[in-house]
Amino acid sequence: MRLHSFKVVGVGPIKQVSVEKLSDTVVLAGPNGVGKTNVVTAVMRRLQNAQPENDVWLIVEATNDGERIEWGKNTLDTSNAEDCERLRTILHRNQRRNKYKSSILNFDSDRSIRNIQAFSFSWDIGDPFGEDVNWDIGFNPMTSRYNDVRHSLFRLVEGQRRDIANRALEMQSSGIGNMVLDFPDILKPYKDAFWQLLAPKKLIEVDIKTQEIFYESNGQKLPLGSLSSGEREVVNIVFDFLLRAPSDCIIFFDEPELHLHPELSYKLLQTLSSVGERNQFIFCTHSPEIISASLENTVIFVTPPQIENVNQAVIVHREDETHHALQTLGQSIGVISLGKKLILVEGEESSLDKLAYGAILKNRFPEFVLVPVGGKGTLRSFDEIQHSILNKTIWGVEFFLLCDRDAVNAFGKKSVEAGLSTRIKMLRRYHLENYFLDSKTLAASFNGMEAQGSWLLDQNAIDEKIRDLALATIPYAVALNVSASIRESVGNISLMPKGIEAAQPVDDLVLKFVQKIALEKTRVEQSLDVLAIETLIRAEHTRLTDALEKNEESWKNDIPGRVIFNKFCGAANIEVGRLKQLYIKAGDFDQGPFQEIIDVFEAFKAG
Repeated sequence: MRLHSFKVVGVGPIKQVSVEKLSDTVVLAGPNGVGKTNVVTAVMRRLQNAQPENDVWLIVEATNDGERIEWGKNTLDTSNAEDCERLRTILHRNQRRNKYKSSILNFDSDRSIRNIQAFSFSWDIGDPFGEDVNWDIGFNPMTSRYNDVRHSLFRLVEGQRRDIANRALEMQSSGIGNMVLDFPDILKPYKDAFWQLLAPKKLIEVDIKTQEIFYESNGQKLPLGSLSSGEREVVNIVFDFLLRAPSDCIIFFDEPELHLHPELSYKLLQTLSSVGERNQFIFCTHSPEIISASLENTVIFVTPPQIENVNQAVIVHREDETHHALQTLGQSIGVISLGKKLILVEGEESSLDKLAYGAILKNRFPEFVLVPVGGKGTLRSFDEIQHSILNKTIWGVEFFLLCDRDAVNAFGKKSVEAGLSTRIKMLRRYHLENYFLDSKTLAASFNGMEAQGSWLLDQNAIDEKIRDLALATIPYAVALNVSASIRESVGNISLMPKGIEAAQPVDDLVLKFVQKIALEKTRVEQSLDVLAIETLIRAEHTRLTDALEKNEESWKNDIPGRVIFNKFCGAANIEVGRLKQLYIKAGDFDQGPFQEIIDVFEAFKAG
């Protein structure tokens, strides 16, 4: 299930907040005291006890066939008493501890650890994963769930040990003298998540006798309590999340950045998004990075109340000036504190690209920190960034630059090729979105979402649709490429005459400028020859058209993929950010569409 729409009226300082068509990631932002937490609390209260009331109204959308069959419809409207009963029925059933389904999980801002209780082992410890827990445990604060997580890990480890011991005794009594020791690592999901969050630190052991959880750092075995407060917090959150293994759930998260370093907050959200399927995350945050990174989804800026019956919810889009202002907030010297090796992600949508790169790379390169730096206007020139930043180590920090292929159009082929080095890499394809146009992966992305017979499950139909969209984009691509070629040819106008002497008469100085103007004018006129440009346009149009008609992969390098991908999302009736997430999950990371990107990071690592 997921929230499709909600309306909150007259709750705390909130006069009216109304939004609809929510995506899989929803961010509530706004100044302190405006009532963001009141909105979240009101929505959760209505979910916890669904009934028709005027102050809070919800539309809940099904995300799997089981919900649709049980409801007999695709959406539930809490203004309808029968729909409220359906919603209560599905939410008020007890949940399997590690298979949360169609439920709610709440991560409130109070995530401190208090009242740690020791676990007393009994003869029959039971399987914690096979037990049901109360239906409302997910609504409860984090502090009340900590012991459940900790004790479940102890029981999990002890249960496996007893199973192994019992099996060994049974084999011995049967006259079998050898035992194959290929038991699965029952803590592997937790170890993987720990590494993804805190690499190079590694989770190594859950000690039943001391009831301690240990990790390794620089070859030293340390208890979990020795982590920093921020590190302990993210580990507690992720372990709680892994224990529930939610799918088709609504996840409320109040101030995920609270007490956390920005990069640790980013890694936390990346780790949570990789667990389960079809979950919806609703964040209440002040973090500029989380806000700007979520602009392809739903960002709601809650304004102070003005007058009655005026919606305080302002939906922020990436095209808004707000987007650019949020990006500007990230461009400070504070970036130095993020890590020792920073990869500057260039591009007009670099904050969004950072999320995509992070999801693609996962924990393959823990030594790197991705930093969005904006588009060409921010960088201004390859020469400038090469000499002022990339060639230097600033306060022990090394910088690298990753840019889209459209940098060639912005800065010129000669400038880009001259600037490329071990610290500057350019994608072979025009936009990052060009790597999201693989028809096989797109078809796999819709698996389980679309009914049999849908064109979105047919690789050939998707390929045909993408090629049709690309054909329609050719005039735009030709205009971009030809304009860049002409700009490269014309170059900058230089009127500085040579041979200026100290006592140069003013008339001679004027004459030198006139002569220089004539030379520059001739050069520009030659570069702007109409027949030559017409030939260039026709040749470029033919080249791109031929590549598409012959279905050559090369066209994906030269035609702007962002335009094609966005139009494909429109045709498929799915949000851009949501399809990107599904595509990344469905992608083959060995020899799939993202292999070139992984190779670029390998080159950075080697350089």
